[in-house]
Amino acid sequence: MECKNCLTDLKDSSKYCHECGGKVIYNRLTINHISSEFSAQFLNYDNKFLKTFIHLFTKPDVVINGYINGTRKKYISVIQYLAVSLTLLGLQLFILNKFYPDFFNSVFDNEGYLAMYPEETRPKLEKFMTDYLSFINEYQSLIYVMGIPLTAIITRLVFLKEKLYNFTEHIVLNTYITAQYVVFSFFTYLFFAIFNLDINVLVTISIILYVFYYCFVFYRTHQLKVTTIILRFMLSMVIISAIFLLIFIIGIIVGVIYIKFFK
Repeated sequence: MECKNCLTDLKDSSKYCHECGGKVIYNRLTINHISSEFSAQFLNYDNKFLKTFIHLFTKPDVVINGYINGTRKKYISVIQYLAVSLTLLGLQLFILNKFYPDFFNSVFDNEGYLAMYPEETRPKLEKFMTDYLSFINEYQSLIYVMGIPLTAIITRLVFLKEKLYNFTEHIVLNTYITAQYVVFSFFTYLFFAIFNLDINVLVTISIILYVFYYCFVFYRTHQLKVTTIILRFMLSMVIISAIFLLIFIIGIIVGVIYIKFFK
């Protein structure tokens, strides 16, 4: 008999391949077999997903430093956790768009937010907000993924003095933070939608919790004073604002050039 993964010769009594570590499967797939594997991976208390989710809240330094230092059996790897979080994000958007289509639209209260603008500009502004929300909905996964290298650059610069992590390790750190936020949001957004709670309250709470969690992770991983972490976070916000301002200025310049020479 040979391993179906790496084709190494095995004994008939082997349960695992001594070369690649793959489990030897003797029986054909059944519904019970798939259900058991799903339960073992995601539903029981001792599974990697639940343990990773809980420990990223209680001791994120253990999860992150463990992966960086090579301890990768106890928790879900950073790529797998990101993949799970994006899968949950897709499921969340499907449920909300299918069963609660007006949930995201309430981000902008038409009677309150639009009332601040002249009546003749309200239709265009309302269309812009609708298109903006549709864009965020459609490309939310891509936005999260593209934001990871950007935040990694910023945290690398902000914590450059400590020289604790290189750029790749900052990507790992920020990926775990992003994935954890997405997984947590999966439950909170569905909870607010099911009980018809105000999404604006949810957005405010989410931002506050994200800031606290961001600071908590870097506090645990870098072992710095709380005041130092807060100051570093404020510095990261300044860098982000500068980047967006630069992008905005470049956009204006490109727009002016396009209108003047190409239109």
